Amino acid sequence: MVLLSVLDHVTRAMLVRRGVESRFVETPVGRVHVYDARGEGAATPVVFLHGIASSSTVFAPTLARIRKASRRVIALDAPGHGLSGAPWVTLAPERLFEALSHVLDRELDAPALVVGNSLGGAMALRYAQRRPERVAGLVLTSPAGAPVEDPDERERFLRGFVIENMGDARAFLARLNHAVPWYGPLVAPDLKRMFKNPSVRAILESVEPRHFFAPGEFASLSMPIHVIWGKSDRVIPACCLGFFKEHLPPHTVFEEPEGIGHSPHTEDPRAFFALVHRALERLS
Repeated sequence: MVLLSVLDHVTRAMLVRRGVESRFVETPVGRVHVYDARGEGAATPVVFLHGIASSSTVFAPTLARIRKASRRVIALDAPGHGLSGAPWVTLAPERLFEALSHVLDRELDAPALVVGNSLGGAMALRYAQRRPERVAGLVLTSPAGAPVEDPDERERFLRGFVIENMGDARAFLARLNHAVPWYGPLVAPDLKRMFKNPSVRAILESVEPRHFFAPGEFASLSMPIHVIWGKSDRVIPACCLGFFKEHLPPHTVFEEPEGIGHSPHTEDPRAFFALVHRALERLS
């Protein structure tokens, strides 16, 4: 995890120089690293939640720009990810939610626009269900959490997160992106190490049917919801997008951009920033 760990620390130094606070919050699950940026604008606070085997570093370019419009921007590293410490307990999905919700309950002083990618999108949706008074709106990019009913498809989906060798790492990068970026070969060894991280393995190996969303769970969500699902996303099965289209509230806006895979925040940071900025403007 050498290269990506260095990137996390370099990003931290860069953000701190720009006035972003980097600190830790103790939770019942572990010590969680938080970026907290006081913004220059008056718009709704923004929260960023990253996906599995990732970190808040992936949102750094958007964080640095969106703080000009928002009055506060927060980005979290999940336990065992990024700069956060290893969890004190086995990191099942419900314990991950416990840690993230503990931080947000403590830190948010006003309803926020919560932006989540992949597993972070599932956590954002769950937080909106449990704490609707704290969520002004949702921007979800390829959110996880939808059930995969077909056993063979479910097996292929979960097997895709088993990265045993460099071939697996390269294949995952190809599924993750519309086109593998130039730095793909550089991060492939770190990707293999990241997916062997005990926290990552614990989440993946503890997933059970009860962790997935049920069809009726979203009926009470009244806040604006924007879902981005890249046409080239090959990480999460297409049936999951179908589930969200069928069961998220009718006011949900769906976008399926061409030339984008699972991570629009890294594949097209400018377009991603513009999307978050538009969502903020609608709330204001």
